[in-house]
Amino acid sequence: MAGMRRLWTALIVTAGAGLASVALAVGPGVASASAACPHADAQAHEISLPKLRKTVTCLINRERTKRDRAALRPNAKLTTAAQGHNDVMLAKDCFRHRCPGEPGLGHRIRRSGYLKGQRAWRFAEDLGFDKTPRQMVKRWLHSHFNRRNMLDAGFQDIGVGVGWGAPKVGVDDTEFATYTVVFALRRPRH
Repeated sequence: MAGMRRLWTALIVTAGAGLASVALAVGPGVASASAACPHADAQAHEISLPKLRKTVTCLINRERTKRDRAALRPNAKLTTAAQGHNDVMLAKDCFRHRCPGEPGLGHRIRRSGYLKGQRAWRFAEDLGFDKTPRQMVKRWLHSHFNRRNMLDAGFQDIGVGVGWGAPKVGVDDTEFATYTVVFALRRPRH
């Protein structure tokens, strides 16, 4: 009986060690792939808007680093400019870079304070709506204009605005999130 217990204990320990090594072999690869950009395939309303903003930033930076471009730094002032426009688009069902009664991108960035004390700057904006963050970034990559902005090696900062719904009449708002992404570079006065 004692011999049988030792045999079962040995089998259980061996099996447990085998499972641990399988978990270690699979675990880090799976964790690192999902940790790269968590929530990339989240459907509308599955995660919070701040998490959605971080996911889009992560996915854009991943595309940039794949192509030897520096990652963009999230900037609260650019986020304010992007979010303001995103809110206007959704409120007015206006899918444009400038909606009626709204200032243009340059004025929105100046108003945010991002350009204060700077001697030179550049900026661009991408807009879109899709069902998941990954689908949105993929769509931007397939648009010459948006891809150029997203992968421009000169840009250093990013601001992402996001909201639930689509800025077009007749589109099922429950399935989409709308994004405004502002890319920018600034050089301070010396």
